[in-house]
Amino acid sequence: MSCSTVLYVEDEEFDVLFMRKAFKRAGLETNLKVVMDGREAIDYLEGNGDYCNRQEHPLPSLLLLDLMLPGLSGFDVLKWVRERPGLQSLPVVVFSSSCCAKDKARAEQLGANEFVQKPSSAFDFPSVAQQLRERWLRPCQSDRGRD
Repeated sequence: MSCSTVLYVEDEEFDVLFMRKAFKRAGLETNLKVVMDGREAIDYLEGNGDYCNRQEHPLPSLLLLDLMLPGLSGFDVLKWVRERPGLQSLPVVVFSSSCCAKDKARAEQLGANEFVQKPSSAFDFPSVAQQLRERWLRPCQSDRGRD
């Protein structure tokens, strides 16, 4: 069984660092790919430009999506994903610092599978990684026995 690939769309470098450490600390060998904005996320998902090599940039089995991004917002990316026949079944977890009920409702209306509020502390990122693993990710063969 191959590892799940997670495409994490996040423009905050510290959040990316915290998530990378959280995946490692949670014992995940998942292939975490990171892009910094909405346009880059679409290019990755379409396999355009730097992302044309699917060996290096496989289609994700989970899209972890921030809402507040430069250029195209997370809402724009989510709407785009749900309009693409080949991506409609891709699980999308919105991972946002927003605590606004309107943002959560809009994300769900656009087709997000889950809305997870970013933790206020870097120490809480491992619990988010573990939650993602339990709900959305296939374990890698090398993860077996680590649970």
